[in-house]
Amino acid sequence: MNDSDKARIEEAEATLLESTAVLLDGLALSDLEDSLNLIMSSNGYADSWELAASLAKCNMSADTLTSLLTNLDPNTARPALTRIAASAELSILLGTVENSCGQISKLVRTVKEYTYMDQAPVQDIDIAQSLETTLGTLAHILQPGIEVKRIYEPVPLLVSAVGTELNQVWTNLIENAIDAMPGKGELRLQTFREDNYVVVEIGDSGPGIPVEIKPYIFDPFFTTKGVGEGTGLGLNTVQTIVRKLGGNVQITSRPGDTRFQVRLPVII
Repeated sequence: MNDSDKARIEEAEATLLESTAVLLDGLALSDLEDSLNLIMSSNGYADSWELAASLAKCNMSADTLTSLLTNLDPNTARPALTRIAASAELSILLGTVENSCGQISKLVRTVKEYTYMDQAPVQDIDIAQSLETTLGTLAHILQPGIEVKRIYEPVPLLVSAVGTELNQVWTNLIENAIDAMPGKGELRLQTFREDNYVVVEIGDSGPGIPVEIKPYIFDPFFTTKGVGEGTGLGLNTVQTIVRKLGGNVQITSRPGDTRFQVRLPVII
């Protein structure tokens, strides 16, 4: 292999490594595989479909492949293409591993924050941060069609509470709001100060709570969900925890606008 061939191979490899940032899938990937296989077959390479598939997965263009096959000696071209495909696939794999490690680290941090691991049972808690931590743990049920709208008081609002209990309040209310909007709607989170209380409002754009069941929604074991879908203890738990902290829960509901307001004593 001469210096010119070596430079050409290294250039193609570098270009391919950069292009793996945008990977093809589905029909586009299949079309590229067919194009690359046709080019290799027309240049006398038998049984080239496997290599063509590897190169397509790495996003090699038809023009790049044609240029390499035209300018490289046949005895050099195939080993070079095999090396390029292997390098690019390794780069993709490393990127996937790195991304997965980042997601795992983020999940671990979120779980530690949600459970207040290694922290005192009762402490001063930033309400907005507590809401965001809870949202992080519920990301798996936040479908793309649900928009989250945040209106947080600019100044941190602190309450004295057991962190895990407070997060359980937000979890139950946010889950109920998401359940009320099957796949599409607006989840609204708002915090503000009212006299000596922090007010946390969690709202949704679902169909609303029927008037006839509204008086019973905080009763133990009352649920509108199907058998096996709910225990009927979520809102009762919310009310129990909030009252324990010296606060209260209020609700207003009409079609398209249901709001749970939690009031908790603020740390002055």
